[in-house]
Amino acid sequence: MLHLLRSIQAAAALCAVALALGGCSLISSGDAKRDQSGRPTETSVADAFKVKVGDCMAEPSGSEIRDVSIIPCEQSHDLEAYAAKKLVADSYPGQSEVESQSEEYCATEFATFVGVEYNESTLELTYLYPTSQTWKQNDREIVCLIGGASGAATTGSLKGAAK
Repeated sequence: MLHLLRSIQAAAALCAVALALGGCSLISSGDAKRDQSGRPTETSVADAFKVKVGDCMAEPSGSEIRDVSIIPCEQSHDLEAYAAKKLVADSYPGQSEVESQSEEYCATEFATFVGVEYNESTLELTYLYPTSQTWKQNDREIVCLIGGASGAATTGSLKGAAK
């Protein structure tokens, strides 16, 4: 399973609550409807493994999610994928290690993307990361997601928002 980890703005630290994403379905919904440049053209359902940097999406609901709703960023959305990286390891490093690497990477990339440090921002950070189950399916990617203050929907990109 993929995991979505939601970090809520706290005064001095990153706090997290995990939600499971069941990205490995037998019948995949595939990718979002995209133009030739890869940008989503309309709201569409996509396999959770298909989220790409630059995608905007609705907040996934429930604890086991196979699909996500990808939304063109110029429309109201809950989250935006702002960074991604592949983990390099021969075997699954364990959930706490993957969470730690995800949190560190996404917080660093947050400052680069938004223009202020995460602990100084009103915006929220969350991420998708591989689990021992999805690792067996070659899932190695951490995908960092940013959302509006207190979970508020946003329109457009939060790149350079400096808030």
